[in-house]
Amino acid sequence: MGHILFLIFIFCAALNFNLSAEEVQTGLVYLKVESAAVSSFDDTPDWAPPEDPMAPVDGNFDTRWSPLNGRDNEWIYFDFGRPKTISKIIIHWERAYAVDYEILLSDDATTWKSEALLKDQDGGIDEIDLPQTTARYVKIIGLKRSNPDWGFSMWELEMYGPKELNPDDKPIEEVFPERKLKEAIKLVLEEPLPSPGKITKSEFHKGMSYSSYHENELATKESDAILEYLKAKNIKHISLLVNWFQDTLESDKMYPESPQGGRTPVDEALSHAINKIHSLGMKVMLKPHIDVQTGEFRGDIPGSEEWFKNYNEFILRYAKFASKYNVEMFCIGTELSNTTYSRWEKEWRQIIKDIRKVYKGPITYAANWDEYKDVSFWNELDFVGIDAYFPLTSKNNPSKDELINGWTKWANEIENWLKEKNIKKPVIFTEIGYASADGVNKRPWEIPSKIEDQTEQADCLDAALTVLRKRGWFKGMYWWNTFPREIESPLSFTIKDKEAEPILANWYKRLK
Repeated sequence: MGHILFLIFIFCAALNFNLSAEEVQTGLVYLKVESAAVSSFDDTPDWAPPEDPMAPVDGNFDTRWSPLNGRDNEWIYFDFGRPKTISKIIIHWERAYAVDYEILLSDDATTWKSEALLKDQDGGIDEIDLPQTTARYVKIIGLKRSNPDWGFSMWELEMYGPKELNPDDKPIEEVFPERKLKEAIKLVLEEPLPSPGKITKSEFHKGMSYSSYHENELATKESDAILEYLKAKNIKHISLLVNWFQDTLESDKMYPESPQGGRTPVDEALSHAINKIHSLGMKVMLKPHIDVQTGEFRGDIPGSEEWFKNYNEFILRYAKFASKYNVEMFCIGTELSNTTYSRWEKEWRQIIKDIRKVYKGPITYAANWDEYKDVSFWNELDFVGIDAYFPLTSKNNPSKDELINGWTKWANEIENWLKEKNIKKPVIFTEIGYASADGVNKRPWEIPSKIEDQTEQADCLDAALTVLRKRGWFKGMYWWNTFPREIESPLSFTIKDKEAEPILANWYKRLK
């Protein structure tokens, strides 16, 4: 669609939906559900919503039901508590929608009658007219998933029937008076706002990683509100992610998943987010990522001459964008471990040379914690960037002193490496984070258990800054991670409303 101004009505980004009962059809009322049952719940540690079978019928578009990933024939059914006459169903699918699914009705939740079979659906909002039928139970069975690695997931399901045949039911606005309708998002490539100031080599980065895997989510009021929230927590720097994809580790080409339902923020949304961050007086590090569609780690991408040619085009695209929108810092790559050693040094140095022609601010590279010593081009960059997922102990429940000792070991190692290699660059942690899960200090790059432990997350954060604040080479960090819509699992890396949040806010307030 280029730079044409357009309206996108896509539920996948949880942005635009909802029909009132009157808009659905005059004379219909919302059929309230008493209880629900499901075949399973999603158990993905960092993304699974709370296990609530009533989530799709609670009038809240920030809650959802999702079953186990990678399985067809998962189901959810709803119980009205007594027979009701139904004539219309509206399903608001999450990105993981059902391509094929079946709607069944029952009087006893044992014997089911198929009422509708839908095939080749494209997600978003499905509006299904049914023959006027009386039943107590309604079941949805997912028969085919939109993505073989995902499950099915729905934000909300609305059921309607004739008012005269459902005299005790009401319009949906009366059932859920607090329900907020979502506005259409007008995506515009905004004019750049000025920067609040350059990033100097001596300033401390009080950072937060901020990422969206929806094409237009960064342009929403919800995103603006989260950025305002971060500002109030003493965040001064935002690492803004934009992700492209390649099909397999061996693929030479990378591409954006957008527009229309993709996981790459479009330029219009990206420009809005940068302008919003600048309007709040915060600074931006633009940090493009490459992800692999198979789910494999980007660090295992082997690279090739053709891959570097395409990567150069990709990264220059965003370097130019960063320059246009007065972005204060640019990250030229993230965790591409198999490409950053001496074998591909020439290619990286050419990329850096080309970036310097179009972008005049400071640049860095985000090396994985076990990669930074092998990166062959630090002398060409302004900052050493490390994604600092260093394991701290071998214990599930270490003491604060043990965590401090763990961090002291890694800080000493970085310091000795800087001296040995005569690298006189400030070091920032382009990512650092811990999930709020038991044992996370042992493997900080993942969610190691399904046992919530906010204290361990908070202690790991506190230990890191207790040690690192004393090191002159350490110039700040970007916590992983915050999303525009805080709806992920309580086990995730976010610290919003968790024990670690005031600790980070207090450290950022104190540190200069």
